[in-house]
Amino acid sequence: MSITEFFALVGQLYAIMNPIGKLAIVGPLASERPQFVKKVTTVVVFAVYILTSLFALSGGAILAAFGVSLDSFRIAGGIMLMAISIMTLMSGSYVGKVEIAEEQAVVPLATPLIVGPGTITALIIISSTYGPLWALAVAASASTAVAATLLLGIRAVRYLGATPLRLLGRFMSLVIASVATEMIITGIRNQIANLFTH
Repeated sequence: MSITEFFALVGQLYAIMNPIGKLAIVGPLASERPQFVKKVTTVVVFAVYILTSLFALSGGAILAAFGVSLDSFRIAGGIMLMAISIMTLMSGSYVGKVEIAEEQAVVPLATPLIVGPGTITALIIISSTYGPLWALAVAASASTAVAATLLLGIRAVRYLGATPLRLLGRFMSLVIASVATEMIITGIRNQIANLFTH
């Protein structure tokens, strides 16, 4: 994997996790209960590191266990990511309204809101394509960027409010849709190529 590919994958994974959009969820509480929000955010950050590392290391084994080809998974994952991006663009989130409580830091904030189906799909594809160690490096780098966004963002949201973050979050949904399109096209192209080589 080249440096360019590495940073492109980190950027894609960051966009899929979309921490900017998730800041809009905790935004309303950032000024009222700053210590509570900081505590919840810290728990979310640790959970994100653990979950992304788990799927980065086990991605190839998961596909092998179910006997699913990488390109079939690319196509299915791309379709799912496209659906998520459309739902997020329309409503701001692909899950319903989230009430913030300390015990909800892992579920639903860390997963499925940040480490959701799209993140898991991307990590499995990266792990199967480049190997678990590269996938782990990508996951760690993207998770660090997510952590920085969340921990620094809860300060900014006190002054900016949640509206700018929602707008940025929806822009990230367009990036997710672009990633989904690439996944679908690559999967279909490879499947067609396999038909002519067998």
